[in-house]
Amino acid sequence: MSVEKKAGSEKTDAWQETQTADADTGLENSRSEYHLDRSHEYLVPGFRDQTVGPSSGLLTTDTIPPDSLDEYLMRNDLPVYPINPTDTVPNPSDTSLINFGVTIEPDSLTPRFTGNTNDFRLSKDSLDAPVEYSARDSQHIDFINEEIHLFGDAKVTYQQVQLSADHIILNWGSNIVVAEPLRDSLGQRTGLPSFSDGGQEFTAKKLKYNFRTSKGIITDAVTSQDDIIIRGGTTKFLSGAIQVDDTTRADVIYTAGGIFTTCTDEHPHFGFRTTKAKIVPNQVAVIGPTNLEIMGVPTPLWLPFGFFPLKSGRSTGLIFPNDYEYSPVWGYGLRDFGWFFPLGEHVNLSVLGTYYLKGTWGVGATGSYRKRYGYSGNFTLRFDNQRAEANDGFVDFQNSMQIRWSHRQDPAAHPTANFGGSINFQTNQAQSRVYNSAAAVRQNTTNSNVNFTKSWDGQPFNLTASLSHSQSNRTREITVNFPQVRFQTQTIYPFRRKAENRVGKERWYEQVNFRYTNELKGTFVGSDTTFFTQETLDDARYGFRQNASTGLNFKVLKYFNLSPSVSYEETYYTRRSDFVFDGTTGVETDSTFDEFGNLMIDTTDFGTIRESLQTGLYGIREFSAGISLNTQFFGTIKFRKGKLRGLRHIVKPRITFGYQPDYLNNDRYNIILADTLLPELNRTYDRFDDGIFGGAPSGERQVGISYSIDNLFEAKIWNKRDSTTENVKLFQNIGISGSYNFQADSLKWSMIRISGGTKFFKDLTSVSLQAELDPYERIYDGSSVTGRRVDITTLSSSQTPFKLTQFNGTISTNITVAKIRQLFQGEEEEVITDVREERRRQREEENTLFEETDLLSLFENFSIRHNFNFRTRRLVDQSGTGARDTLRFETQAHSVELRGRIQMTENWRVDIGSIGYDFVAKDITYPYLSLARDLHCWEMRFSWAPTRGTYNFSIGVKPGTFDFLNVPYRRNRLDAEQLGGNMF
Repeated sequence: MSVEKKAGSEKTDAWQETQTADADTGLENSRSEYHLDRSHEYLVPGFRDQTVGPSSGLLTTDTIPPDSLDEYLMRNDLPVYPINPTDTVPNPSDTSLINFGVTIEPDSLTPRFTGNTNDFRLSKDSLDAPVEYSARDSQHIDFINEEIHLFGDAKVTYQQVQLSADHIILNWGSNIVVAEPLRDSLGQRTGLPSFSDGGQEFTAKKLKYNFRTSKGIITDAVTSQDDIIIRGGTTKFLSGAIQVDDTTRADVIYTAGGIFTTCTDEHPHFGFRTTKAKIVPNQVAVIGPTNLEIMGVPTPLWLPFGFFPLKSGRSTGLIFPNDYEYSPVWGYGLRDFGWFFPLGEHVNLSVLGTYYLKGTWGVGATGSYRKRYGYSGNFTLRFDNQRAEANDGFVDFQNSMQIRWSHRQDPAAHPTANFGGSINFQTNQAQSRVYNSAAAVRQNTTNSNVNFTKSWDGQPFNLTASLSHSQSNRTREITVNFPQVRFQTQTIYPFRRKAENRVGKERWYEQVNFRYTNELKGTFVGSDTTFFTQETLDDARYGFRQNASTGLNFKVLKYFNLSPSVSYEETYYTRRSDFVFDGTTGVETDSTFDEFGNLMIDTTDFGTIRESLQTGLYGIREFSAGISLNTQFFGTIKFRKGKLRGLRHIVKPRITFGYQPDYLNNDRYNIILADTLLPELNRTYDRFDDGIFGGAPSGERQVGISYSIDNLFEAKIWNKRDSTTENVKLFQNIGISGSYNFQADSLKWSMIRISGGTKFFKDLTSVSLQAELDPYERIYDGSSVTGRRVDITTLSSSQTPFKLTQFNGTISTNITVAKIRQLFQGEEEEVITDVREERRRQREEENTLFEETDLLSLFENFSIRHNFNFRTRRLVDQSGTGARDTLRFETQAHSVELRGRIQMTENWRVDIGSIGYDFVAKDITYPYLSLARDLHCWEMRFSWAPTRGTYNFSIGVKPGTFDFLNVPYRRNRLDAEQLGGNMF
């Protein structure tokens, strides 16, 4: 055994040994023969001659009996010094040193080996590498027992084996090292042994290891495999005992009286106590008879045997159920149990099932996939068949299905192509049936969107193909748009010179631009119960549209931009409607009778319009031209003092002259007789009213002017803190728009529309407003409470240029309690004194949970959402209602919602998933509350949805390998419905 001293000596001892050890463990005492190089000396206090004999292992000139050497070295009044790498005894041959009368006698022993050291031959049982050791406090050598004692942060290294403890005994005769802790002044163990062999690590109360046989005995060992912590009573460790492949060997651990747990406490709160176990690190753990212990108390639950996969990577295996529950409607059952499959290198798949004894069942699959620098995504497929029992005892089974998929392409995967999106599809309100959370129950619509985009380097066009889906969870109507293919060009300037050829100013014709777009689209509409039927395919709508436009931009009169444009568009549909007048008179009756029993006749029809659907390829062509003029100007007011230092008003007016031909007298419209009593009254029907791109354009020729004015208001605010100014937008935009049609025979002016919005309190509150002004009067026509426009101006009838017909507004606020405190208290200064740092350090040391002591600090993570939508409409004269050209205010939506978490103590918390109040419905919105208690490695949780009457109580192990240890008690939706569980 070769020993290299790091902290004790720079010299090395070359020992030749012949050793006989126990064939099994090599941990028993052995007989050895040693050969010592004479040039190596050790300095031991209290000894006159420090030379060691060649074979006896005893000091030749020792005044202390050999048997009392350890006793002498451990005397309290005699210090033990670490070996000094520099010899402190002067050499008599060095005449430069002062002679203090000390005579160093020559060594009386003759070395056994006097030849060349290159001919030195090691024993067959010698180690393959040197053993390095060090200690922080002290170390001493026991030549009698062939031991080196290391004290205080001692370390021993042999190849990949590393050992540390406060006390290590290294025996160079038997190649055995013993590590154990020391006790401090309070009697507590310090410096527990820590052992590492490559990737395997242990901590223990005592450890004994043989370097030659690579075997060890460990007392109260603690090791971890993945998230499983193994605490063994007596453990035997064999390094490299199993051949894994041609180049790799695996360690083996045998333990008796061990406990398997995920609890990190020294005395685990739960675990599987096994009589014996065999562990192959990073492979598998096989256990014998095992009993579940909770808080150190055995339970009636026993396992005759078991195994735990310990592979750090992915491996196939059983998925234990999340819930074991009893339902009065469904019976006893298991939820979400199954099997995990790793499919190749990039895909994970979990097949899950749910089963209850009374017939409710479900099956599903969840998975994820990922390829580095390529793509990533996840998916969920689920089908549920739930048993429902009515109060009269009638039993029915309700089916529901969910499909969820999300895909994302890494930007580095392809420079010009991208594919990604998400799908969220369900039938029969599956999400609300399976889950009780506020997000699942209150979600009114689900949407899907998948896109593929492609561009070409150096080319001014791109392609987009997409699939979109929307679904109403209330009406259960599904709309799927597929296919959706769009090809478009960027704005092309065909006459613009290339950059290298540009000389002088830009010519006017270089501003001529061109754009082209085409789009193919299909739409399918149906209910979630009949969507996958032939009826949905028969009602599908398809269309193709292409548009080409050209324009020119140039300045006139220095400050104005003039932009003429021409546009041509074609639209093709696969079906249209034909309308025909049937002049047969009809009588419409109902089941109302007079006092004499005669049937009362309500109405008489003098002809009926009949519609028939025609299929084929039908085209619509549109042409339009226009010219627009726009500019912008500013108005500014400056202030020298005060917080407000300036106001600015930006005005952006635009006037557009447009022309559209007459499309009324062609085959896109049906103009037919509508009533035999009024032959002069004809009706016009759009044959493409249900077209996927909308109906046909307005039939009559249009020559008109449209106008718009955009206004932006800004303020400059002075900041005292840093003596700077900041620009603040008072109103995001206030827009005014309308039009005038020269060709119309009446109602030439359109409605005047005004819209605007702004934000307050550092963008926490947003306000959006819209208004409509009508320059014409309205009369009640029996069909609409807002009346019908007539060709009488308000200026001529009531001396006002226009009347307000509608005013809508939305005010929404999303704020946290922390933001509220910041608004009223102001932001804290960034400079922190040493006193505050000291207080913060003390709080961290004392594990103080809150930095503030006031009540609001508990609610800092709470978010408050407030939404208010209103509408004001002008109601015209209605017979019997008393409403005569008056404005009526209506609240369309008004609600407040609270979400957040209260960390009451370090271990108690309250989660409010959602709770609020609807002021319009005068009802509490769907509340969802939960209470949780951290029990170290366990967690207790209670969740409650009082509107549904559902709740869930569980005590279980935190997520990990043993999270199947869960005791649930719950009431599901159908149980609550049968028992009348709605609390509000």
